Order: sequence, then C-alpha cells, then structure tokens
Amino acid sequence: MATAAAVAALSANWDQQRKAEEEACRHRLYDLVHSLPEDVKRSVDIHRHVLPAAGGASGVAESVVAFVKEQGAELVVVGSRGMGAARSTLMSLIGLGSVSSYLVHNLHCPVAVYRGRADDTAAKAKRRVLVSLDDSEASRQALEWAVGNVLGPTDELHLVCVALPIPFPIVAEDAAASEVLEADEYDAATHDSNHYARETVTAAVDRAVAKVERERIFFKALPPEGGASDVGQSVVHYSKANGVDLVVLGARGMGSFKRAMLSFVGLGSVSDYVVSHVEVPVIVVK
Repeated sequence: MATAAAVAALSANWDQQRKAEEEACRHRLYDLVHSLPEDVKRSVDIHRHVLPAAGGASGVAESVVAFVKEQGAELVVVGSRGMGAARSTLMSLIGLGSVSSYLVHNLHCPVAVYRGRADDTAAKAKRRVLVSLDDSEASRQALEWAVGNVLGPTDELHLVCVALPIPFPIVAEDAAASEVLEADEYDAATHDSNHYARETVTAAVDRAVAKVERERIFFKALPPEGGASDVGQSVVHYSKANGVDLVVLGARGMGSFKRAMLSFVGLGSVSDYVVSHVEVPVIVVK
C-alpha cells in the first residue's frame, strides 16, 4: 500500500508535468499565431486558449467539445494526423479514436478536417467543391451550407449521389424458377436504386441553381463500387478522379459504439470513411 508521502510525491510530479505540458501548448499556440500572414492577423480577433484535458481516454476531444459548446462556436477546424480507418476503429472501441472523428460525431456545428493540400486549396482562384448527397435533411443542410459559406464566385460545384448497394443474388445454372425470379427482383431493385440517385442529384441541382450559375454546377449519379463501404468509396474515387479541392457532406448522427462495431464489417459512417481516405479538406455539416 502506498504511503501518504508516496501519494503526495506522485501528485506533485503529475501536477508539475501538467504545468509543463500547458506551458508547451502556450508556446505552440504563440508560434502558430505568429506564423500567420499579417493581413490575416489584422482582419480577425484571435483568442488563444490552453484547455485542460478532461478525464478519460478521449480527454483531448472532450475538452474541445466542452469549450466549443460553451463558446457557441459556429465552425470548428481541426487537422488530421492520418491514423487510418482500421486503426481508428480499433482505438475508438476503447476511447482512443481520432480527435477529428470524435469532434465530427459529438459537435452540433460543422467540423472541417484539414489534411493534404489545405494550403493549395485556399490559394486556388477556382476550386472544385464536392457535395455528397442523399435524400436526408442532413444532406440538404450540407448543400445549403456549402453554397452559402464556402463556395466562391468562380468555384465549381460538384454534386453526387451514390446509388444504394443491392446484395447480388447467386444463382446456379440449375436454379429453380424462384431463384431466377430473385435475380429479376435484383435487377428491378438495382434499377430503382439508380433512379433514386438520379432523382436525388437532379433535385439538388434544381435547389442549387437558385444561388449558383448553372454552368458552374456539375452533377452525377454514381454507382456503388462493391463492398460494404461502397458509398464512401464512390465519393472518394470521384473526388480523386476529378481533382476535387474540398468535400462537404452531412452527418446523420450514429452512436459511437454502433459506428465502431459497424465499421468492422464496412458499414460505418460515410463521413468517417471519406475523412480517412481523401487527401483534401472535408467539412461535415450537421
């Protein structure tokens, strides 16, 4: 059993380490702000805050969430270290997942996750902004937010909707008529899914043209690419193939445990998949 002196020494050592880490954070914040262009520093009020880590394994992210809610922030910007989807899933089961993923799923304001070509994106005269759509209210809000907050006067607006994946039936050569009928039902379901994607993206174009010139809008209904994460894969592949500079998508809101468990079989959230696999900034709107 530890003596009172040992406990006191341990507590003092922990307190000393905490103060040293907080001081290091203050220096990092000062250096980051000092490195900003002078016109940026003159145009905005910059406030620096060093936050104590909340208890538990997700302490860093929890502290940020608490601070954001207290301040009533309207947008949170965070960098991504690139943990990778598999590692992030495993770590999230014990509360050690990525900070960016935690913020995306626990804040009620848009979260921008920056990685890859963030500086190049900001400097471009004409960017390609991709909005991934479905028929949810979250998706409609994401489109409205993108048009109103990030789309510049010369930027291209790319709208995509991925057709819902349909499980493919396996029919043997000597299959009974009922199995052949199942294959016909698959074809019909696939047709309906593709129709859904076309209708969804067309409706989004109709909403966007009220604020964006038609010649700046590009849209496409995408087929699922196979596998359980096909919606996310299709969005990522379109982004890379078309040189997209920024991705915007809505979040429906899935519990952390359910999200982690489903991601083991490739059924986790689309936003998690896209954030983990694209090399451009992603903004998740709620």
